[in-house]
Amino acid sequence: MTSSKEQSHYLELSEEKLTSLILKLALPAIGENLLYMLVFIVDTLLIGWLRDPEALAAVSLGGLFIMIANSLFAAISISATAVVARRFGERDYPRAQRAAGQSVTIALIAAALMVALIWPLADELLVLMGGTPKVVEWGAIYMRIILSTSFFTFPMIVLNGIMRGSGDTRTPMYLTGVMNIWNAVAAYLLVLGPGAFPSLGVIGAGMATASARLLGGLLAFYVVFTGKSYIHLSPRHILVWDADLVKTIFRLALPATGETIVMRIGSTLFMRIVSALGPVNLAAHQIAVSVESLSFMPGFGMATAATTLMGQALGAGQVELAEKSAHRCLKLASLIMGSIALVFLTFGRHLVTVFGATPEVLDLAGMAVRISAFEQLPLAVQMVLGGSLRGAGDTRSPMVVTMVGTFLFRISTVYLLAIVLGWGLAGVWWGTAIDWTGRAVMMYLMFRRGRWREVKV
Repeated sequence: MTSSKEQSHYLELSEEKLTSLILKLALPAIGENLLYMLVFIVDTLLIGWLRDPEALAAVSLGGLFIMIANSLFAAISISATAVVARRFGERDYPRAQRAAGQSVTIALIAAALMVALIWPLADELLVLMGGTPKVVEWGAIYMRIILSTSFFTFPMIVLNGIMRGSGDTRTPMYLTGVMNIWNAVAAYLLVLGPGAFPSLGVIGAGMATASARLLGGLLAFYVVFTGKSYIHLSPRHILVWDADLVKTIFRLALPATGETIVMRIGSTLFMRIVSALGPVNLAAHQIAVSVESLSFMPGFGMATAATTLMGQALGAGQVELAEKSAHRCLKLASLIMGSIALVFLTFGRHLVTVFGATPEVLDLAGMAVRISAFEQLPLAVQMVLGGSLRGAGDTRSPMVVTMVGTFLFRISTVYLLAIVLGWGLAGVWWGTAIDWTGRAVMMYLMFRRGRWREVKV
């Protein structure tokens, strides 16, 4: 029997309301991801004003490994989102609670293991990336400061995925907003040291980010365990082990984890190529990535909407509506990201000036942003259709696309253009444009194949 309170949490799935549902789900998700990315962009922005390429490189490489760790929890989050969305589509609230609780249990165990693994290896990881002694020293400190609060902050990623699967994309946005405001104020005070505050540079950036992530994690636990979101958990949902549910979560998470591992191995090799070009190119690359990451927000928002709608529509037995939701999300994402491409192409150099780096760094960064204009439409296809497949429970197809794209397109093409042909940073960004285009074609073919219609969750 479904209570009136639980019933009010379910989405009203219909073709007539499809666009409004997409916007209801996508807009908060765009805001959430924008605010989340700003946590790291603020660090890059403020460190850039120190006008020290090695400090910027330390934040870039240290942040890379934090993002790699985040990706493991994103894989668990994908699985949790798909299962919770399917249960909500079936109007089975108790099973949704149990699935969410088991996902949190897995996230807590994984968080403890991840911190224990990365902490002692921080220096060695940065050495492998080719960092200078100064970059290794500062980058390792930056990583360890952020890791110190990560037992609560890594599971936050899974908690946000659970809320999105239930149809609540607003609460994660609010939580990320609070986290971002805290980080911006703390980073300004601790990095630049205005007035009586000490200028701590990279250490200050790490302290601000670590404290902001801790605040966000604690708030996420509070919201879910006090019933402030659509889904309300209690300790018994975490402490009681459900082997069947855990098996389902792992079955969906393993391909996503494999995709994440391949993607991050690719990112590590990719960053090794970039770092071989020297600190100036690495600093310029980091600034360009910070600017381009803002363009990911519409794609992420529409992908989030597609994930939730696909899961809930399939749970409700509305297969055709699920497919229409994917196409509608793709159309909206392409329209927005196509417009962003024109802005990048026209104003690339102007967009990077806010980072206050040296003229040489800014010139290279502006060039990279202009090249990134050619990635926007392929990114829209890859993100939205990938989100649609994951929402349906097909986490295997995106893994295949990522594996092929990483090794066939990205690493080989970037190395050829940037190192062998000597194009430098321009070769890096043209190589990634080729990569995203290849992945978009593959993802479209995977979606057209229709395997997602037959996946059991």
